[in-house]
Amino acid sequence: MINELDHLVLTCRSIEQCKDFYTRILGMEAVMFNNGRWALLFGEQKINLHEYGKEIEPKAHLPVPGSLDLCFIVNKPIQEVLSHLEEENVHVLEGPVTRTGARGEIISVYIRDPDLNLIELAVYL
Repeated sequence: MINELDHLVLTCRSIEQCKDFYTRILGMEAVMFNNGRWALLFGEQKINLHEYGKEIEPKAHLPVPGSLDLCFIVNKPIQEVLSHLEEENVHVLEGPVTRTGARGEIISVYIRDPDLNLIELAVYL
């Protein structure tokens, strides 16, 4: 029945800090839609941004910053990803390590976004 993920919602404390991190560090595109709402575009998906305490209805039962674990597949070798993170002074929590993605084995590195969500950056082997 389910074919693909269209978008998800990220609750953050600061939309500006969130946009900066996801565009500058992860290369997503920030776009405004529907009268001032923000989203982050990448590939054929998007992440809608909700500011904590000002969420759009309907919303998750308990939307809180820092509650997500997200894995993004990157289009660069993992060593280039590590070099970029180092240039941007982003702390790598773990990795590179081998994990299992939706389609098989991946090499991953883990970082945190400004709200302390766990972000996994991975490349398929």
